[in-house]
Amino acid sequence: MMVVALAAGLAACSSEADGEGKKEVYKIGAIYSKTGPGSPLGEPEWNATELLEKQINDEGGINGVPVDIILADDESTPEKATEEMNRLINDEKVLAVLGSTTSGASLAMKGIAMDSEVPLISAGAAVGIVSPAEESKWVFKTPHSDAHAVERVYMYLKEEGLTNVAILADSNAFGASGVEQLEALKGDYGIKIVANESYNTDDADMKTQLTKIKSSGAEAVIVWGTNPGPAIAAKNMKELGMNIPYIGSHGIANQSFIDLAGDAAEGVIIPTGKLLFPTQIPNDDPQYKIISSFYDSYKDEYGEEPTNFGSYGYDNIMLVVEALKSGAKDQEAIRDYLENKVKDYVGATGIFTFSPKDHNGLKADSMVLAEVVDGKWMFKK
Repeated sequence: MMVVALAAGLAACSSEADGEGKKEVYKIGAIYSKTGPGSPLGEPEWNATELLEKQINDEGGINGVPVDIILADDESTPEKATEEMNRLINDEKVLAVLGSTTSGASLAMKGIAMDSEVPLISAGAAVGIVSPAEESKWVFKTPHSDAHAVERVYMYLKEEGLTNVAILADSNAFGASGVEQLEALKGDYGIKIVANESYNTDDADMKTQLTKIKSSGAEAVIVWGTNPGPAIAAKNMKELGMNIPYIGSHGIANQSFIDLAGDAAEGVIIPTGKLLFPTQIPNDDPQYKIISSFYDSYKDEYGEEPTNFGSYGYDNIMLVVEALKSGAKDQEAIRDYLENKVKDYVGATGIFTFSPKDHNGLKADSMVLAEVVDGKWMFKK
C-alpha cells in the first residue's frame, strides 16, 4: 500500500472543539477544476485527494484523528474559486486550503488567503502565485514554476544549438506568466525570440499566428498553454508543413494532449516531473518509492494514470499532513512549519525545501524532458 504509515505518531490537532459530543477532526479545504477546460488537470488532483483521504482514514486517521477534506469544484473559473475559497474559510473553518488547479484561479485565491491568514498550497504553475515570497506569506505551491520549466526548455535548446525561437502562448494567466519568464531568461541562455504570438483559450485555429511564425526564421516553436490549445497548434503546424521542433510547457504533461493532437503530437518535447513515466525511473532515484507507490494505488483505484497533476494533489495533502504530524495546531503553526521545516522533503513532484524566500522549494534541474514517441510520453533526458 501507499505511504500510509502517516497515521503513526501524528499529533492531535483539531479544527473543531473537543467535548460536548463534537468529534475531533482535521478539516482541510481543497479546490480543484473537476469540470470545465481545466478538468484534464484538475481531475487527477481531485482523485488523488479523495484517494489519500480514504487511505489516511482507513489507517486510523492522524493519531486517531480523522481528516475531513472538503472538496470543491471551481469549474475552471477564478470567480467560482473565489466563492469556494470564501466558503471554506468562513463557513467550514478549515485549517488550510489546497488548490486550485489553474494559475488564474490560484492568483484569485491568493488575496483571500493573505487577508484571512489561512495557509494555501496551490497546484498552479505561475511564479507570481508565490513570488515574491515576502508578499506571499500564507501561500505555497507544489508544481514546478513556469520559471523552472522555461529554464529547462532553454537548457535543452542551448544543448541542441537552437537560438532563434518563436513563442505561441495562451493569453490567459498561465500563458502570460510563461511569456514573462521566456522573455526574462532568454539572455541567460543566448536565446533570441524572433516571433511572439498569442491565442485565446477557446480558439479553434491558430494558422494565422503560425503562418507568421513560419516566416520568422524560427528554429523552434515554444507553445505555452494547457489543452486544448497546444493540441490545436500541433495539428495546425503539421497542416502548414512546419517541420521545426515543437517545445511545449509542462501544462500538457498528460495523455489528453496526445489524444487531442493525434499523430501531430509525435516528436513534441516538454519539461516535466517524473510521475509522467513512473516505470522509466531508476530504482535508486530518491523519488522512486513514493512515485511507484502512489502511481500503483491511483491506477488500482481509478483505472488510469495520475499524470503529473495527480502528483500536485498528492504533495499538497502530504505537506499539510507533515505539518500536522509535527504538532501544528492552527493555521499559523501550519504556515510556519511549511516555511521553516520543510527541508529536502521527498514528494511525488520533486524534493522540496521551502524557506522565507522560496515558497515553491523546487529547482529547474529537478525537471526532466519528455518526448512523444509512438503515441506515448517517453523519458528523454
